[in-house]
Amino acid sequence: MTVDRDHESNDDLLESLAALPLRDVSERRSRQLRRRCHAVMKEEPPGGWLAGRLVPALGGAWCLAYLVEIVRYTAAIYGYLGER
Repeated sequence: MTVDRDHESNDDLLESLAALPLRDVSERRSRQLRRRCHAVMKEEPPGGWLAGRLVPALGGAWCLAYLVEIVRYTAAIYGYLGER
């Protein structure tokens, strides 16, 4: 694609796309698409309860334990909790 000084496209493909007539979706079809989209968004994620709640909870617990150990080791290095 080439662009001249006025920032107008000289690309043949884009010009042919711009020349296509506009088509609008019918009201009935738009309602069908909206219902399908909402149904997909409300579906349970794959894996159900395990993937949706348990795995993130375990990940959070793992991060918390790691953070506690980092704080403990840092405190031990600076002598706040005694020797490690």
